[in-house]
Amino acid sequence: MKRLNNSQPLAVTTTFRPLNTSMHIEVMGGLSSLQFYRQTLQEWVPDHSIAPVIDAHGTQTDGAMRLRAVYSIIDPDNNLNTNDLVPQIFWYVDGTQVTSTDSTQDYYIVGNILYVRKNFTHLLGANIYCECRFTDTRTSTPFVLSDTLPLTAILQADEQWSINILCDRTRKHFPLHAATTIYSFEAEARQGSADKTDAVAWFWDYSIDRGEHWLTITDDCLWYVSGKNASTLSVDMDFIESIMVRCRIGTANGTSTVAPDLPNEATACIAWRLPKIIPVVFSYGGDRIFAENSFMTFGLIVHVTKHNDLTEEQQRHWLMCDWAVRRQGSNDTPVALGAYGLEVVVPQRFIYDTSGAKFIVDPRCAIRGVYDIIADPSGEVFQSASGHELAIRT
Repeated sequence: MKRLNNSQPLAVTTTFRPLNTSMHIEVMGGLSSLQFYRQTLQEWVPDHSIAPVIDAHGTQTDGAMRLRAVYSIIDPDNNLNTNDLVPQIFWYVDGTQVTSTDSTQDYYIVGNILYVRKNFTHLLGANIYCECRFTDTRTSTPFVLSDTLPLTAILQADEQWSINILCDRTRKHFPLHAATTIYSFEAEARQGSADKTDAVAWFWDYSIDRGEHWLTITDDCLWYVSGKNASTLSVDMDFIESIMVRCRIGTANGTSTVAPDLPNEATACIAWRLPKIIPVVFSYGGDRIFAENSFMTFGLIVHVTKHNDLTEEQQRHWLMCDWAVRRQGSNDTPVALGAYGLEVVVPQRFIYDTSGAKFIVDPRCAIRGVYDIIADPSGEVFQSASGHELAIRT
């Protein structure tokens, strides 16, 4: 026999077929992952916050929901005893891992079982995520099985609440021509088609930054007139330029509720709107000054777009003037005259020039704003002889 020295050997390795795996989250005891929410009575079916209730057939009807991971691992080659593969179970709620074993918490773990004591609404549910982690001992390959389960509630159709504000929700106040500065926001509450306006407690608050932050109505709110705990809120726009108001209701104890207990709300806003205002300066003696004139007197005519001109009384009420004189066509700093009324008397020395220069008499007008309490630099509020606080347009 002659041996061949150039034969080529072949290496052989064992190959395993992939494991067949499956996994899902199971609700134990017969409960459902879906609750029914009775908004008027603040009741849930089933109620997860109470002690477990088991009926005569052994089915759980109330109490904490119990969730477990049901998994299957099959080795098609029958080389592996899959009973020896015990996965690690990890539970997450809305992306946060649950590790607590405290049975007073909304979510806690006993063994590998997740307990849910929290009740949900049609507006706010939760997303449960579970992972089963194990290693294929044949190949040392890690496996991760996972499943998700949404938890939510259905609002009973005949229990739905609605809140409506019965006026324009973006109102405008025209301070120069408004017939009144008092505005009312009337709201209604309905349960289905039934009017419950008089059967609920009302709560109003306000915002000055378009709803970013909500503030409590207090005695410091000069604009508040009445109704912060009624269905109609009244405000005085002489004391604030822009405001958003919000109403909510309490139903659990009817009109005796001390705080809103429903997520429903309605909002409205109101703000000042000023037309285009054009103050026009005129001189009682014409626009020329002569050597024999020791002064000139100037006044204002105030035009308002789409409205009549401001009367003298309206001008005194709304306008703040700071009269100044400046040389026409120059960059000179205007010379303040120290006059703040609707008329100004300008001495000859400010506007007389033999070189032919012209001068501009400028009222530098501003519209006054809302009324506000006045105080001295130390914060002491000014009061009248009768003890009333004094307010001026700022």
